[in-house]
Amino acid sequence: MKNVHFLGVAGSGISAVAHIAQSQGYKITGCDKIPHNEFTTDFSEDLLFSGHSADHLKNIDILALTPAVLSLDPNNEEVKIAKERGIEVLTWQEFMGKYLEKNKFVIAVCGTHGKSTTTAMAIKLLEDTALDPTAELGAILPNSGKNYRVGESKFFITEADEFNDNFLVSYPDISIVTNIEMDHPEYFKDFASYKDSFYKFLLQTKSLIIANLSDLAVAEVIKTVMKHSSVTVVDYSKNELNLKLRIPGKHNLLNASAVFQLGLALEIDPQKIRKSLEGFSGIGRRFEYLGKSNGAEFFSDFGHHPTEIKTTIQAAREKFPDKTLKLIFEPHMFSRTKALFDDFVKVFKNLPIDQAVIIDIYPSREKDTGLVRSYQLVESINSPKVLYKNPEELKEYLDKEIKSGDVVFFMGAGDIDSLARKLVKR
Repeated sequence: MKNVHFLGVAGSGISAVAHIAQSQGYKITGCDKIPHNEFTTDFSEDLLFSGHSADHLKNIDILALTPAVLSLDPNNEEVKIAKERGIEVLTWQEFMGKYLEKNKFVIAVCGTHGKSTTTAMAIKLLEDTALDPTAELGAILPNSGKNYRVGESKFFITEADEFNDNFLVSYPDISIVTNIEMDHPEYFKDFASYKDSFYKFLLQTKSLIIANLSDLAVAEVIKTVMKHSSVTVVDYSKNELNLKLRIPGKHNLLNASAVFQLGLALEIDPQKIRKSLEGFSGIGRRFEYLGKSNGAEFFSDFGHHPTEIKTTIQAAREKFPDKTLKLIFEPHMFSRTKALFDDFVKVFKNLPIDQAVIIDIYPSREKDTGLVRSYQLVESINSPKVLYKNPEELKEYLDKEIKSGDVVFFMGAGDIDSLARKLVKR
């Protein structure tokens, strides 16, 4: 079995794949700037290294890396030396597609929004019905506290991410597509190229596509796929299943409807499908209840696209109709904030919320070139309910303005979650 070194091992996706590789017999090591976090606790400490060094490549057959390394650190020493030595260099997605999904029955969940929740619902369904899947996703599963599952069966469930065309490594037996809306402007030049990526991916599906055909972009892409493929397509958007879910929001009823169709395709008893879905309690950082701080209830949510903010806050208002509802939002990446600027403005102008605070943009894999600022977003929203706060002002706001009885959502894909958890611990 090959020796694999994972560069950027502390990331949510790559850590899951490293765990699965280890379970399948690969000898693994990993490195990152800060290698120890909630995603890497199950690894033996001697397998993880801090920083990057060519010393990590002794006796290594494959270097699997997070794609961000290629853009943020193009002269990375480990990548350079690995190529010079003839070591196979792959993104972790390519490694997963080439090695881990080989000879598996692959179920892939794609879409702009709802991927993680739908993937987690699918994992729970197959787990509850003794189909024992292996799975990876970019969030924490509630029952295990892990972002992966190791199973003994033929089933492999993957959260298929469109960024960087990452999902084109998979050739699924069954694909679920939730919705398609422009995102990742740092990679896709326009909506046409974004939709084309989904077209290429869905064209690789072998037998069944379970699709939300009420979404116009999904319907358009599926129509093109069907011109060039004999794959079966099932529309899950029209089903009235009357499910009593534990997690709020109409969007989650749609997610559950997709997984219901998956269960039927796998010939699972409908009553068992219903029981599994109604027992689903959510995943980490999706409407996740963190606890109380000074009598206020704190929630964390990964949403960072205008549609995700709108959907989550609408669900929050339905769940807490009489509470004072506040949002602390950290925009994610300069390119996304700039490209979707008008959409953010429109959504924030109409949010059913008592107060929103927008803080500085989380750069992620980008460098700040002065493209856009959070305060410009707030100026354009031009609402007394929406404020801008720099880090110092935010601290003062949280100390003085969050009152007992408030419901506070911390939203974004960056550091905002850590802040919320620190406040609850305090």
